[in-house]
Amino acid sequence: MNPGPPDTQVEDQVSRDVLIAAYTVVGARRTSLDTMMWQVPALATAAQAFLLTIALQTDGSRAAQAIAAALGAVLAVLSAQLMAKHRYLEMSDSRLTERIERQLGLERRLGVAPHAAGRLRLGERQPWWIRLSSYRLWLVGVATFGVADLVVAFDAMAGLGLLG
Repeated sequence: MNPGPPDTQVEDQVSRDVLIAAYTVVGARRTSLDTMMWQVPALATAAQAFLLTIALQTDGSRAAQAIAAALGAVLAVLSAQLMAKHRYLEMSDSRLTERIERQLGLERRLGVAPHAAGRLRLGERQPWWIRLSSYRLWLVGVATFGVADLVVAFDAMAGLGLLG
């Protein structure tokens, strides 16, 4: 009768199998969060263009202009918060993925962990525009739309006519 592998081998194999299953699940969730994070500014930009078109129409009522611009400002805040939340969750999964990669020994086998930071995978000598955080840059863009919306709303409510 063959007693089978020692208990430690079975535990190691179960642990490895569990790690690989967790790696697959966390990797898929991380990809999904990353995709959703980048959908936010794309959809928000389209919505902002629509709302600013209404807000900047010179033949529309001041109330309609102010409401459209105020909605744009609210949209900018909501978009920034949602984008930040998706980024936070994606970074949490990224760190978990890196820990699983270390447990599996992928860094040792590949020379770099597959989910390591870009500067580690690509090296430090990247052009400045590549090193910029696209996430931070887009947050600034979303905030800029919000500021523009507030300016347009204020102009419409005060009846200053600065924009048209």
